[in-house]
Amino acid sequence: MGNFTDDPQAEPRYYASCSDEGFVMIDRRGNLLKQVRIGHAQTASVAKYRPDRPGLQYLTVNFWKNPGIVSLFDADGNLLAQEEPIHSGSVLLPVNWRGDGQEFALLSGNVRAGGMIDGHLRRVVVFPDDGHPDLTAYVADLTGDARDEVILLDQERVWIYTQDRPFTGERIYTPRRNPHYNESNYRALVSLPGWKAVKR
Repeated sequence: MGNFTDDPQAEPRYYASCSDEGFVMIDRRGNLLKQVRIGHAQTASVAKYRPDRPGLQYLTVNFWKNPGIVSLFDADGNLLAQEEPIHSGSVLLPVNWRGDGQEFALLSGNVRAGGMIDGHLRRVVVFPDDGHPDLTAYVADLTGDARDEVILLDQERVWIYTQDRPFTGERIYTPRRNPHYNESNYRALVSLPGWKAVKR
């Protein structure tokens, strides 16, 4: 639930990935504003996936019956894009990879089917075939420069991927996220916009 528009006075709305009911948007009084039957929707990921669009975007992925179909909605519940970049469920973790205000969504660490997608649902970052684990993944700023590292792990190993060069802009994107202590397999992921000046 939140105000994901660019209007600070807009009423918060409730957004949900509702299994076989698809995507649902409801107002504070419980009125159904939108329902889009996209399949068995799971995972809710809210971030600035499309800098060319106002507000934040809501990303969800299907699982049972039609796994891997990813749907992207705007803050008003309009379907912006839909693709099948991966044939399974996905964590869809927002990734502040470049620090420029556009976030990517992490599908998985899998070399062939994983990587990160942008707000047009195109695969824009892939992982090398270097023997890394890909059982599960997590995203966090581990180096302190506001950009995220991608953590790939299994029961025995943890590998961390980061950028290959320092950030060079005058201000860096610093999204506010769910607290780390509130992590679980079935959580909504919300990445709210923020910026800070880069000290030289």
